Amino acid sequence: MKKITFVFLSFFVAVLLPAQTFSWDITFLKGMERESIPISRIVRMETGETFLFTITPATNSFCYVIIYDSARKVFVLHDQPLRGGEEILFGPLRLDGTPGTETLYVIMSVEREVMLENLIQAHRNNPHSQQHSDNVHREIIRLQSTASELGEPASAFIPSGGTTRSTTQEYTTRFSGRSMYVRPIVIRH
Repeated sequence: MKKITFVFLSFFVAVLLPAQTFSWDITFLKGMERESIPISRIVRMETGETFLFTITPATNSFCYVIIYDSARKVFVLHDQPLRGGEEILFGPLRLDGTPGTETLYVIMSVEREVMLENLIQAHRNNPHSQQHSDNVHREIIRLQSTASELGEPASAFIPSGGTTRSTTQEYTTRFSGRSMYVRPIVIRH
């Protein structure tokens, strides 16, 4: 009986536990003051204002960061694997152009998203094609629908120290418990 219990527990630890432990953190800071902003609601900013964000996966993963702007254009900021514990910084990025809604999509996955990568490559080959922008956006929406079939992924706000001016607390959002996430960050300016 002890052998059966040991085999079962070994299987649980070796197979199921790694699937449960994929997690990643994102920190979003806006303006010259680097104000920490929760990404769970619409971020309101002014045209010309800047923002930056960092992403840190706990384990090796694939990271895709794509902006879909108010003119329905796609801008790919990142589409490469990340090593566990490696922090990647985006920005500062400036909100220019026509005021409207910009959506920043962060897609984190344990597995390579081949269809998305193929559509990104087609977009790179012809970046002015509205059809290619729409195809990338549709694939992101499909991935988002697939990832959210069980509801909103678990996330937690984690105190991570003071801002650069040390006047306010900076918060990081941690996602865990799934093997793929699509996190939209909606910015209105």
